[in-house]
Amino acid sequence: MRDTPPTQPLLVTPTGAEVIGFQAEGDEALRWWEQLRLAHPASGLWPLLMDVDTPGQLTESYPSNNGQVWSAADAQALNGAALLAELGERYLSTSSPNYAAKLRAELAGEGVWPEKPEQPGFGLPYSWNGEPAEVTVALVPATAPWLVPVTLQHSVFWSPDPAEHSAIMRYWHGRYGAEPVVWTDTTLEYAVARPPTTPPDALALAWEYRQYNDGGFDYYHADTLTELAAGLMNAPVWRVWWD
Repeated sequence: MRDTPPTQPLLVTPTGAEVIGFQAEGDEALRWWEQLRLAHPASGLWPLLMDVDTPGQLTESYPSNNGQVWSAADAQALNGAALLAELGERYLSTSSPNYAAKLRAELAGEGVWPEKPEQPGFGLPYSWNGEPAEVTVALVPATAPWLVPVTLQHSVFWSPDPAEHSAIMRYWHGRYGAEPVVWTDTTLEYAVARPPTTPPDALALAWEYRQYNDGGFDYYHADTLTELAAGLMNAPVWRVWWD
């Protein structure tokens, strides 16, 4: 195993957690993520790829907490699956009757399944044209990947809040083996060990995905829930964003 490059302090969270890191780019950054992920059980440091500006943006966001601090216990007290289900029911209840009926029909498997769904890979550590981009490989003191939001005391655009975000991550980690790889001020990208492999399971995930982030179907160029489900089925990478 290669020695980690020299690290530097990146930020200190409101709870005193110290995040360190180093710079890398492109495929090399992903290789570092994989190596550091394997070392996590011994190191207790969860690796994340961040835009070079993200540590500063996280620090600047802390005053907006107004003293609120979320703990691992707060996250453990929440049920991520139940949170997503509640959001889904609320969305249906506030949608127009026609649109709600369309969504329910899709969830029942009545949508048109695309032949070639969009399945994007990792955005970072690459630029918009696919060229390698320099990123920060951050090392977050978190004993489990789902503790990253409450460790950083940050949830992308604060919706969901850090405790809710950790609960949803815990649920998706247990069910799908989803682990955070990329974290910026507006996006998250997951490596997924056990993505859904059947249309019904993919539709169920797509519905949760739609409640999870307000970026909708953008990364998947999907106009319908069914098209989104096709993009998520058997996908080793999930990308989400908040506007």
